[in-house]
Amino acid sequence: MQKQLLLILAIAGLFLAGCSSTPESEDKTEVESLTAQELTTKAKSALNAGNYTRAIELMEEIDTRYPFGRISEQVKLDLIFAYFKKGTYDQGQLQADRFIRQHPQHKSLDYVYYMKGIMYYEQERGFLKDLLSADIHKRDTTNLKAAFDSFRSLVQVYPDSDYAPDARQRMIQVKNLLAQHELHIAKFYMARDSYVGAANRAKYIVEAYPKSSSVPQALEILVNSYKFLDIPELSEQYRRVLLLNYPGYELAEF
Repeated sequence: MQKQLLLILAIAGLFLAGCSSTPESEDKTEVESLTAQELTTKAKSALNAGNYTRAIELMEEIDTRYPFGRISEQVKLDLIFAYFKKGTYDQGQLQADRFIRQHPQHKSLDYVYYMKGIMYYEQERGFLKDLLSADIHKRDTTNLKAAFDSFRSLVQVYPDSDYAPDARQRMIQVKNLLAQHELHIAKFYMARDSYVGAANRAKYIVEAYPKSSSVPQALEILVNSYKFLDIPELSEQYRRVLLLNYPGYELAEF
């Protein structure tokens, strides 16, 4: 009986010893034993294969082990792209900000500003859909404004960058989205007979987004809101501006 008990304990000990070495710990040990070149090769292979989680793990290991020099600079740029592809935009934006602070004169800074803007932009993919929502007046536009600021920094500092043309187009798109957001809020106020609020929002559209597609409707709201506020001179002024700039516009009468 005692021999059987000892045999069972011995088998259990062997089982526990086998379990103590998990795939995760073996993988960590393998990564720690790799050279910089081997890590870089594996990270690029994972990135190209679409295994972004693995690529990020390897790149972060490189970044931790080699925080300075050309290897470090390139892996930081690759991390921005990997975070973007994985959809972890917050981490990508933090990485971009860190790179801008650490390498303010880097030759690839235009790319960093571009990717930062793209990540903010991608976070608002559902914005157009949300414009149809009844609660659009509560919609936060922080990410859209941050995207615009990043693209603007790019085109101002690097006007001849390969990324500048697309950044300019996205700036126009963002402005139109922001203007539409303000327009929906102005309409929200008009529907509730809050004419001062409607006029203020509409005026902001005309001043802040003068080239946006929302300007004609904003001018129309100004015409009608001042009419309801019994300020006929301002109502007439904006009516003339509207018909002068958009002669074919059909002004709705309230």
